Formats: sequence, structure tokens, C-alpha cells
Amino acid sequence: MSKSRPLGAVAVLAALALTGCGALQPGVAVKVGDETISTSRLDEVTSDFCRAIEPQLESQAESIQNSFLRSYVAGTMALRSVADQVAVEFGVEAGGEEYLQQVADLRRGVESVPEDIRESVIEVESAAAYVEAVQSAVGEEVLDGAGEDAELAAAGREEFDAWISEHGVEFDPSLNTEIKDGAFNIRDAAVSFAVSERATSGMAEQPNAVAARELTAAQRCGR
Repeated sequence: MSKSRPLGAVAVLAALALTGCGALQPGVAVKVGDETISTSRLDEVTSDFCRAIEPQLESQAESIQNSFLRSYVAGTMALRSVADQVAVEFGVEAGGEEYLQQVADLRRGVESVPEDIRESVIEVESAAAYVEAVQSAVGEEVLDGAGEDAELAAAGREEFDAWISEHGVEFDPSLNTEIKDGAFNIRDAAVSFAVSERATSGMAEQPNAVAARELTAAQRCGR
């Protein structure tokens, strides 16, 4: 197993433009290395996530374009897949105390969500914490446990970036999602799913609620 990679995070990812770089097999929404995320699975998780957040959206008279939400979920699921595969490669798990506490808190927080959609919500909402936990575990493996938390995390991020550069991540063009400047981005939406500097489960900026309200009910989540 390689313990170091020569390329820096930003340099690796800035050179990538993987959205629609090849023809995906029918029924595949995202290809992450040797693994795929099916369109049906993406649609299922997106629908579940929409159901979970609709009460809050409707209470605020807000809505989100389904296309935006679908892209957001696709980027999040892609990050989880990268983390899963990197964890296997390095023989590590996301078992840090902080991560386990975050997941426990999240599970308590979704107790009011219908039981049949809870796992989808947890899959999306815990993705950032999971990625960070795996990156830290990988960094500890690479540096043989020597280093501060920030150094371990940085080493783990570098391995993630190198893995993506080597194995590739490809989105169906309809998702309007790409890897650019070290992050998964929904193009023209000002939202990113961070890979290199940090991982977050929230949205950097809100989607266009005005545009969403102009769509039909089948094309939006919320009012």
C-alpha cells in the first residue's frame, strides 16, 4: 500500500473535469471508480430526502427545484462512495468518537421523520461527517499516528484527492454536477460539496426559491 502521493489536493482536482466525460451505462447516475450509483437508487434517496424536509419548507412557504435537490444528493452519495472505497483500500473505518456521537445525535434528531425514509435522511445528512472521519483515519494510517488532528486530516484529504484522480468520478450529464477546484459542484447553482478543504453536509447557498415556485408541483420539493 502506498503511504504517500506526490500530487497536492488542489492541483489534482483542479485538473479534473469529469462530468459527462464518457457514456455511462443506462440506468447509472454516478460512476465512482468501479462502483456505480443507479438512477433508481438516486431517485429513491432524493424522494425520501424531499419528504423529510418538506414540512419545514412548507412552514416557511419555500421550495427547492427537484433537479437541484437531485444533484445535491448525487454529489453527497458520490462522496460517500469515495470514502467507502478509500476506507477499504487503507483498511480503516470511520470509528472516531466525534463521528459516532454525530451519527447518534442525527439518529435522535430524525425520530420524528417517518421510519421508512430515516435511513435515506441519515445517509445524506451524515455524509460529511463520515467523509471527515474516514479522511482522519486514513491520515493516521499514512502518518503512522504521528501528527496533530489537522495534519492527519490533511494527509487523508490528499489520499482522497489522489484516489479520485486515479479512479475517477463521473456523473450523468443531466445532474449538472462536476468536480472543480477541489469540490463537487452543482453548476450554475453556487453550491459545492467540499472534498479537499473540508466536507459539509449543508448547502453553501440556497437554491433559487423564486424559480422553484414557478415549477409544477412534480418538479419541486416544498410549496
